[in-house]
Order: sequence, then structure tokens, then C-alpha cells
Amino acid sequence: MRLARPVQLCYCDWDALAAQNSEWRRHRFQYVFDERHCKIPNSSKTADARFTVPNVVTVVRIVMAVIAAACFFTRRYEGVAVALCVTAALLDIFDGWYARAFAQCSHLGEHLDPLADKLLMAVVYGEIAVGMGSVAVWTLLGFIALRELAMTVFRSYSLRRYRRFIPANRLGKSKMILQSTVGLAILAYAHVINDGFGIPVPVVIIPLLGILLVSYFSAVVYLRDWQSAIAARTTPIGVVRGFDETDRMVVGK
Repeated sequence: MRLARPVQLCYCDWDALAAQNSEWRRHRFQYVFDERHCKIPNSSKTADARFTVPNVVTVVRIVMAVIAAACFFTRRYEGVAVALCVTAALLDIFDGWYARAFAQCSHLGEHLDPLADKLLMAVVYGEIAVGMGSVAVWTLLGFIALRELAMTVFRSYSLRRYRRFIPANRLGKSKMILQSTVGLAILAYAHVINDGFGIPVPVVIIPLLGILLVSYFSAVVYLRDWQSAIAARTTPIGVVRGFDETDRMVVGK
């Protein structure tokens, strides 16, 4: 096979590539395989940093969620607990923006941030479940919690078995925004606007059904992307081609 210009063979350390969080794109070269799942080190990522602003903010969010849970449990200062939950949700947006804008993403933050999100949602929807006292609400929340638990176990398995961390995709982030908006709106009505949960059960069930559908659909997307990533990871050799679009080569063993 004749080529317009020579190509370079690239022997990849897939364990190192899969552990990072940046796209495989280099000056004048483009990777032939699926770039969405081929990861390489990025100098802008403070991988080993711990005491960064986003990580500190995430720890503050965890503390706020714990304080809110204590307020709900003791049935005292419930309005303060709602304010803490709202603030923690807003800080989630802030620390994500700060980490990307000032290149302070870290491996610790990749693990802490989902933990803080799940803890906050557990506090919010735990209070909703207790306040509503409905079997239907409990059932829907149980299925949602089952999905979250399954994804946590699956992420742990992927990290231990394949040394690949599964980050949140856009659909997962949208699911988190939907969960936060619905849960905090219900709590704000129950403890700030109204004196107690005087909300009809169907009004709560309808948005919970939407959250359930989005949650399981995002789980399916995670599994699909993970399978593609593992399939790409097992490829022993890659071929990169030059900037000229006429240079093409069939990838083979």
C-alpha cells in the first residue's frame, strides 16, 4: 500500500491513557481510533493536587449536607436546612466552573464531587420521603436510589478492574440538575412557603417519574460508552496520520 507521505506508529500505554481526562489531540496529528475514549495526560490538570479551591468547596458542601440532615432529623431549623441544601447545590455549579476555568481539576475532586452530590440528594429526597409518607413516592425513590447504588458499584469495579474512572457525562449532569431542582423546590414549598408537606402525591410523582426515566437512560449511555472505551483500550497499536486529509491508512494488527 502506497501513501502520500509516511505515517507514524504510536504504541499506546492504555492504562495511562484511560486514567486521564483529556482528548487525544496533538498538533498536526489526529488519532484514528475513537477520540472520545482515548485519554492522555494533560499538563493543565493538577492530577495530584488535594488542597485546591474546588476540593475545599466540595468538602464544605459535604459538611453542609450533614448539618442539613441533622436539622431535618431533629425537626428544628428546617428552613435553615433548606437554605443549606440550596447553597450546597449552587456551590456545586461554582466549584465545577472554577476547576475548569483555573485548571484545578484533580483525581481527588473527581471522586469527592459525586460523593457530595449523592449525599446531598440523599438528604433532600430522604426528607421528602419521610414528609410525604406515600408508598408510591417511596417506591420511585427506591428505584432511583437503586440506580445510584448500582452506578457507584460499577464505577468502583471499572476503576479496580480496568483502572478506568467513569466521569459524569452531559446526560448525567442534566440528571443531577433535574434532581436538585425538583427536590429543592419541594423542600422549599414544604418548609419555607408552607408549614409542612401539603403537596398532593401526584404532583410529586410526576417529576419523580421523569427523574427515574432520565436516570436509567443515562445509566444505559454510561454502559455503552464504557463498552466502547474498554474495546478501544484492548487495541494494542494505533496509527496516527498527518495533518493532510489525503493521508489515510487502514488500521490493522
